[in-house]
Amino acid sequence: MIREKYINRDYYIRASSGGYALPMNIQRDLLTVNIFSRPGKKLSGVKALVVHWTGNPRTTAKQNRDYFESIKMQSLNDASARYASAHFIVGISGEVIQCLPSDELAYHVGAKSYTPEALGCLGTYPNNCTVGIELCHREADGRFSTETLLAAKELCALLCVQFGLSPVKDIWRHFDITGKDCPKWFVNHPEEFESFKDIVIVAMDRLRK
Repeated sequence: MIREKYINRDYYIRASSGGYALPMNIQRDLLTVNIFSRPGKKLSGVKALVVHWTGNPRTTAKQNRDYFESIKMQSLNDASARYASAHFIVGISGEVIQCLPSDELAYHVGAKSYTPEALGCLGTYPNNCTVGIELCHREADGRFSTETLLAAKELCALLCVQFGLSPVKDIWRHFDITGKDCPKWFVNHPEEFESFKDIVIVAMDRLRK
């Protein structure tokens, strides 16, 4: 089994050789266990990674993480209460914050209905088997900075190796699962999403050497 561990802010995975590979630095700033953003439930397994955009131009990874933390103050009696979170947030400068352990459920891709492809591959509640990754962006069009894309590529490669995933079929846009316009740049430029998955494959090959 591939395992993960943390030493200070560094994220490691155990390779098949039994040693640990250190591919990147991740700040672990976990949310408090609460009903609205960190229910503390274990995933049934990890079948896919889901890429999102924050939808908040010029906000930082820390600001988006703190938003997820803040919604714990909602009341269960509030009909408009929101459930939201993600496992990782990648900032405009390439910083990465982990909000939840990668084996816990996050509220990042819930919906009233799902695409036929998602139902066939991920079941009736994809939150149960996916890792959510939010990407920050500068402008309203959702275009990602080079730093964001490079860090996201390394993160996705790490997670694909850790969970035995294929970038081609196991990295999804939020759009592919629910039809939501997320992440906007990759929805409007699907060729760039395909290119992103291709560079994740290259990064995975480097991790395995």
